[in-house]
Amino acid sequence: MKKLALTTFLAVLGLISCKKEKPPIPVAEAKYENVLILGNSITFAAADTKVGWLGNWGMAASAPELDYVHLLTTKFKDLNPKCVVTARNISRFEREYKTYNYQKDFKEFQELHPDLIIMRIGENIEQIGLDQSKLEEKYAQLITFLKQNNPDVKILAAGSFWGNDSADEIMNKYSKFVSLKNLSYDHTYKASGLFENYGVSEHPSDRGMKAIAEVIWNSLREY
Repeated sequence: MKKLALTTFLAVLGLISCKKEKPPIPVAEAKYENVLILGNSITFAAADTKVGWLGNWGMAASAPELDYVHLLTTKFKDLNPKCVVTARNISRFEREYKTYNYQKDFKEFQELHPDLIIMRIGENIEQIGLDQSKLEEKYAQLITFLKQNNPDVKILAAGSFWGNDSADEIMNKYSKFVSLKNLSYDHTYKASGLFENYGVSEHPSDRGMKAIAEVIWNSLREY
């Protein structure tokens, strides 16, 4: 009788332990293995002493591990240590969308065959003199180009940190979209006062970078 009671107690204890300790997610069950992030200086900016920027990561973050790309990378790798995250600055497409030859410069992105693309642009698309129909035409072509030979790739577009309604509206038409517009209303999300150059100081602070990463990550969890 005592032996039976002891066996029952140990079994119950084992069940309680199982409930408390969540097993790690197997690599095979992790959602993404190959992530491509396309953005602008918020994604990556090489050092430029002319504007007082000395980093080689997302502009205005105080350290590389604090920009939104690195914060997301950590989250992806927590789920799947083998996940590869590639980030590139494509700000020239924003500025030169009418004539930019993305088919030449973006060929490498096709060859990566990512299972997820995060499109994080909009700030460098000038709203004054904007040719919205041409921008939509070129953006639609770009999305089609990125999906060639990779039709199952998931694309998440994250809107402008500075608030660009025209660009956001277009991006929202061609993939899952998440707005960052609300972040632009809170000046503590910007690096105001941390840099002498106005353009740099308008970029996300560490707090802003964290907020961007959280908005994107929460959207991915529902994707």
